[in-house]
Amino acid sequence: MASGMLTKQADLLSIRYLNQVNDSTAGGAVASVPAGAASPQVSQTLPGDRIVVDDATALALSNVSAVGTLYGGVYMYVQFVTTTRAAVRGGVVFFKTADIGVQYVAYGDADPSTAVPTHIAGILISALTNTNYGWIQVAGAASVLFDSASLTAIADGNWVTAKVSATTASTADVGAAAGVVTLAALLGVACGAPVSATVSVVMLTRGTFMGRI
Repeated sequence: MASGMLTKQADLLSIRYLNQVNDSTAGGAVASVPAGAASPQVSQTLPGDRIVVDDATALALSNVSAVGTLYGGVYMYVQFVTTTRAAVRGGVVFFKTADIGVQYVAYGDADPSTAVPTHIAGILISALTNTNYGWIQVAGAASVLFDSASLTAIADGNWVTAKVSATTASTADVGAAAGVVTLAALLGVACGAPVSATVSVVMLTRGTFMGRI
């Protein structure tokens, strides 16, 4: 990716829909060409790459019936890694400080901890396999999974945060009381009244982008 560019042209999708990409190798399988043949001019998708799409393009890239609807925003290609928290659509994923400047990995387990889940990388748009590569959403209207326990203060427009808990990770809460950790775990604002254990739309407002540039 060229320096200073948010996106690059012709990112390679290994499958038709953005929310079904689940590559076992970065960028998907690379096919070889016969000896002496010219290599095709393609732009391989690499971890850290981002694409910006409008609502119409996001819908065209959505497997609506099998996975769900995507909305306009910014999406980032990452490797998904987890120890205990499997990937689920709408789950929050995290980065680790040690990875900055080295690699783009989204972790299913909260970081630095479940009680301080503030290293937010983005939102899962599909259920990625552990160590596989795919897309997460980092800006725009996103489908976010809310915690199965009672939510703090359900209301359209209330702020949404990663769940701050001694045991719970990778889900969201709404209307939690303001505090240092709560503010650091901010995702955005609810678009409609969220429901426990349900994916609901959240307008991500964690700066211009969540996670890392």
